Amino acid sequence: MFIVQQKLTILLLQLIGVFCLLVVLPSCENDMKEVNEITKKKASLPGEIAKHIDIVYTDSGKVKMHMTAPIMKHFNINIKEPYEEFSEGVFIEFFNDKGEVKSTLTSKYAIRYDQTKKMEAKNEVVVVNEHGEQLFTNDLIWDETTRKIKTIGRVKVVTKKETLDGEGLDANEDFSEWEILKPIGHGLLDDNDSTKHN
Repeated sequence: MFIVQQKLTILLLQLIGVFCLLVVLPSCENDMKEVNEITKKKASLPGEIAKHIDIVYTDSGKVKMHMTAPIMKHFNINIKEPYEEFSEGVFIEFFNDKGEVKSTLTSKYAIRYDQTKKMEAKNEVVVVNEHGEQLFTNDLIWDETTRKIKTIGRVKVVTKKETLDGEGLDANEDFSEWEILKPIGHGLLDDNDSTKHN
């Protein structure tokens, strides 16, 4: 009788253990889902946030570029290529060796990638050079290494003499030399010709 009672007690304890395991496992699974969701959200959060930024880049003691922006978010946690996001836009001045402003760039949004040293300016991008020539586009890439700007999208260039439309543009960062890759609406040019300005 004692042996039967002992076996029943062991069986009862085993059943209680299985029941507890069945209750605990689903809650662990839910907790892991929550942890994964929190981790994903955390990965998309910036590591640093700065307001009213004012950055000056120099080379050999000479100011080359001055950038201001209302806010900068630096995303550098759990991502392959860290980047800085300027969600409220940027204003950039480019200088010559004499310290004079050669051109300006403004946009309503921008992203700068840390490793490639490239900035993508978006939404109402405007570049103005020292001669008052203006470039209007919605998407522009500035390569800090080559000191060039380019776009493959629609562009409008306004000079003192004319307004030029097209698709795609290559230029130096001070916009003193530029080329519209596919001009639109120019009667004297073929579709494959480009419009250059030096």
